[in-house]
Amino acid sequence: MGTRGCIARSDNNGGFIGVYHHWDSYPSGLGKTLFNLYNNVFDKNLTNMLEYLIDNHPAGWSTINDSDFSKTPGFGREGPNCYCHGDRSEQEWIVTEKNASGSGCEYVYVFDVDNVKMLILSSYTEKYGKMIGAFGCGDPHATWKLIAIVNLNGKEPNWSKLDD
Repeated sequence: MGTRGCIARSDNNGGFIGVYHHWDSYPSGLGKTLFNLYNNVFDKNLTNMLEYLIDNHPAGWSTINDSDFSKTPGFGREGPNCYCHGDRSEQEWIVTEKNASGSGCEYVYVFDVDNVKMLILSSYTEKYGKMIGAFGCGDPHATWKLIAIVNLNGKEPNWSKLDD
């Protein structure tokens, strides 16, 4: 399902800065993937993980879920599908708290490197509640609500419970 999201770092001013992620960005999709990448693929090295996911792929991702990280990343390849390598070579797109909800992002995964935590934010509108993005459109006036703080070195959360 095209649930849009963002993989980001905290900007230490109450905001975030990161890259777009298109498919299955709800907690039981992208949240679970990010938790498992940190613990299993990147050997608990959050700095290296974020460098790979954000800095080395500034155009963002079609999806990293269920990807083989031993394969070369790029759109149309067997590895994680990014928008900056492979069959696509799109320009950098920086996603922040100012443009994410208007771009249709429904979830943001903000990493606090110093405390080794992942903050999961969800977009809400005052009138309708949970904002649902569609076709790259959302509500630029939606606000971000913290729905979970995940200790990356702790017990894995019940992801489907966070989807609610």
